[in-house]
Amino acid sequence: MAFTGERTATCCCGSFIVTARGEPTHVYACSCLECQRGSGSAFSYAAIYPEQAVTIAGAPSVFRRRGDFARLIESSFCPTCGTTVCFRAEAMPGMIGIAVGCFADPDFAKPERLFWASRRHRWLDLGEGIALLETQPD
Repeated sequence: MAFTGERTATCCCGSFIVTARGEPTHVYACSCLECQRGSGSAFSYAAIYPEQAVTIAGAPSVFRRRGDFARLIESSFCPTCGTTVCFRAEAMPGMIGIAVGCFADPDFAKPERLFWASRRHRWLDLGEGIALLETQPD
C-alpha cells in the first residue's frame, strides 16, 4: 500500500520547512563531485516529488550552479543554519528534490540507484538491489 500522508523535512534550526504529500516518484543517491561537495559527505540522498505535492515554508536562500551536463540546479538552503533541504533541476522540470536526511525518518525508502558510481568512495556499498550507474543519464 502506497504512503498517502505527509512527510515534513526541516533544516537544523527548524526555520525552513518542506512538506511532501504521498510517495516520491524516485529515490536515489548520487556520488558526483558536486553532490559530494554540496552534502559534505560521500553522496547525496534525495527523494523526488512533483511540485504540486510539495509545500515550502520559510524564506530559503538559493544557490544556482551548473551540473555535470551544464544543466542548471538550484539548491534551497536555510540562511540561518545553512542546511540544504531541497532543490530543483533543469533536467527534472516540474519536480522538487528533497534531501532525505531532512525528513529524519529511519524508515524512508532506500535509494533505487546510485548515480555517478564511477566517483563513489571505494568503501561505499549501499547494499543489494541498488542499481549502480557509472554516470547520470543525459
